[in-house]
Amino acid sequence: MHLGERGYSPDFQRRLIETITRSKSFDQAAEIAAIWSDRTVCARTLARIAAEVGRELVDLRDAEVDDFTHHRRKPEGADPTHELAAVFVDGGRVQVRDEDSGPGVHNDRWQEDKIARFQTMTTECHSADPHPELPACFRAPILGGSGGQSASCALSPTNSSESEQTPDASPTVEPAIRWQPKPAVRTCVATMQPLEEFRWMVQAEATRRHFFTAKRKAFVADGSHGNWTLWQRHFPDFVPILDFMHAAEYMHAAAKVLDSSTLGLEWVRDLWQGRSSLVVAALRAALDVRGIDDETLQDDHALFGLQRAWVYLTNASDKLDYPRYRRDGLPTTSSLIESQIKEFNARLKGTEKFWCESNAEAMLERVCWTLREEGLTLEDYFETRPTSAFRRKDPKTLAC
Repeated sequence: MHLGERGYSPDFQRRLIETITRSKSFDQAAEIAAIWSDRTVCARTLARIAAEVGRELVDLRDAEVDDFTHHRRKPEGADPTHELAAVFVDGGRVQVRDEDSGPGVHNDRWQEDKIARFQTMTTECHSADPHPELPACFRAPILGGSGGQSASCALSPTNSSESEQTPDASPTVEPAIRWQPKPAVRTCVATMQPLEEFRWMVQAEATRRHFFTAKRKAFVADGSHGNWTLWQRHFPDFVPILDFMHAAEYMHAAAKVLDSSTLGLEWVRDLWQGRSSLVVAALRAALDVRGIDDETLQDDHALFGLQRAWVYLTNASDKLDYPRYRRDGLPTTSSLIESQIKEFNARLKGTEKFWCESNAEAMLERVCWTLREEGLTLEDYFETRPTSAFRRKDPKTLAC
């Protein structure tokens, strides 16, 4: 029956693990488990089970990545020829603390967790830009400025040759057709480890999913240097795309420095319609007029937001061709992984949660297993998981 030291069946332990992962805390998981199982399982026992299974899943992942890195570099099985394979990369923040420092929280600090989403999508190409006008969701400033301009000012074109539309004109009607690629199947990887370790996890999973042989391939991320180092080293034949929402936020922040929300909306519109070089030139001109050359401004400098926006777009100059991305049926935002990070944060992030780093790693891996829509499931894992009737000595368990 594969009963372990606690007398729990594999299926019962799987249900406990899923309850632990989808709850906000071990105390809450114990209450929910008592409802569906009609038996009492204390939070501390759940913490021990979660620690054991989490470490095993991390070891399994590391063994697979090591096997890929040092032995097989090609996926097994038939190639499904994905229509579109997209890799999304981002990171969150987790509060960690020192281990083996006695009771309580010692040296608490925020530390980044690195997350990648592997998304197959259905899409189609277009002979022309399917959505040349800036969507309604970007017509209002992301950051409120003091210029007092209304959101309707965003509808005025950046040059008179585009349209005779006035600021008071009615908003452009959104197209009825769906032009965004549609998500199909996702998997993910997540870790607290450095980028050097994370990048091999990402490539191993992309290889296992046959992403490198997809008909179309995209790599979407914000402007973080680590993201594009990962792309350059492991995904150079994927189309690089800078998340449009991050770019728009930087434009509005720069306009706020100049006390003009209207200017920010014009810059966002220019980016959407493929005139990024004009935006970069306008930002550079604004800096030159104010006597800012090559020196790096401090965060508290009045013009820091303006310089930061210029640097952000300059570094991503080859990742801003949004009209082409829309014509080719590629994603233009990283909203899918942004929402996925919220799923991770729901379990790991909280003002009262301070993780030992190894325990945070184990919880991240458990969340990955519960979110994946392809490959081995927790049910598969527990069917073959070795069990023992004897108690194993465990290290210190989780505290969140």
